Amino acid sequence: MSLICIQDQDEYYQNGTFASVLFQRQIPIHIDPEADMAYAEQCVEHFNHLSDQMIDQFCKMAIVYCEFMREEWAEFEDIYPDIVEDIQREIPEKLHGREVLAFLTTPEMYIEPPEEAICGYSISSACVWEPEHALDWIIRGDKILYVGPCEGMGAWQEEEDYETIF
Repeated sequence: MSLICIQDQDEYYQNGTFASVLFQRQIPIHIDPEADMAYAEQCVEHFNHLSDQMIDQFCKMAIVYCEFMREEWAEFEDIYPDIVEDIQREIPEKLHGREVLAFLTTPEMYIEPPEEAICGYSISSACVWEPEHALDWIIRGDKILYVGPCEGMGAWQEEEDYETIF
């Protein structure tokens, strides 16, 4: 039985859903047509079996991103009062551990063709603290390469491309 339910294909991706263990619901998946379905299923399987240590590491990185953006938006409160108000209203002052997962409202998986014999993919999601650029979580094998704003990067960039300012 397939882990992925393909629903359609557009000019860029095969689009479908899969049951995410971490998010405890069906989430969208977008598969580059040059990536085969067996590889896509390996990526889903990999994501659904991330270690607790890796999930906790992601959550810490996401909280750092959230706190950085909270401070950045506060500097522009006179220009973007609605964003600052949304962050203050919806996100507690100090997030802890996996609480941050509740604020990733629209997680979606993106899979590109592999460049190595390991799984590589990204999870992108809207988040209150960055309504314009959202959040991107990029994984290659058992390594989190990046957590930050969506910059259009996939799992196969050079590692120095994943550096953040926070």
